[in-house]
Amino acid sequence: MEVHHPHHIPKKLKEYLTEFLMLFAAVTLGFLAENLREHQIENNRAKEYLELFRSEVVRNNNAIDSVLRFGIPVLQKNESLYFEMFSNEKISNEYIADSLDLMVYRFSNDKRIFELMKNSGSLRYIRDKKLIQLINTYESDADFAEFRTFDQETSAGKLFWDFLVRKMPTEFIIRWLNDKHFQYIMTLNPKYSMLYGKNSLAIDKKVREMKIDNEVKRELMNYILNKCTIQKLSISNLKNLMKKSEPLLKQIDQYLEHN
Repeated sequence: MEVHHPHHIPKKLKEYLTEFLMLFAAVTLGFLAENLREHQIENNRAKEYLELFRSEVVRNNNAIDSVLRFGIPVLQKNESLYFEMFSNEKISNEYIADSLDLMVYRFSNDKRIFELMKNSGSLRYIRDKKLIQLINTYESDADFAEFRTFDQETSAGKLFWDFLVRKMPTEFIIRWLNDKHFQYIMTLNPKYSMLYGKNSLAIDKKVREMKIDNEVKRELMNYILNKCTIQKLSISNLKNLMKKSEPLLKQIDQYLEHN
């Protein structure tokens, strides 16, 4: 018995075109959906990083507040000592030893999130050129402020300390180190307070009797003046950094609100 197979009827051009358009639409919609999802992921990631970075800037401002709160009295104390030495030839050695302050309060730029954003390429997720510029400018200024408070003041402090060791009598340094700022170091030896108390009268007597010639006195004044000048530059940089953080924080808040 013969089996008759139905003949294959070719599709019309219109049917091919319809299938093509449906396939093209499906691929296009899938592509657009994937792009939209990727864009949403990047936008969310940018917001997460910006929220963390904003906290970083606020921590820097809090650190600057602390440096200024403790550092400005040191500046005022040393500058008063400088002018007292300049105007009063009979200034006592005890007054100099008790007034001299070599404490340095440093600012360290907290930039962990910024480095993470930069090294991972995540800055490209932030679709705001003005904000990117503000972030980069802020970090550059923050690095310079850190350099000013750390490297330059540390260098000046080392030179100052070297001068004290070379030119000033031992009794002067012992008396100077008895300042409250150094208690956390000096009392590492539990016997220190007892030892100092036992010898304090002799130390004070020798400090009163010691003679500081005019050349050493002028050199001491120059070191004090140098420290005050460097500290003023540091304070100026820190205040400028806080001022520049204001538009940055405002721009971050606007970005987070509208994205």
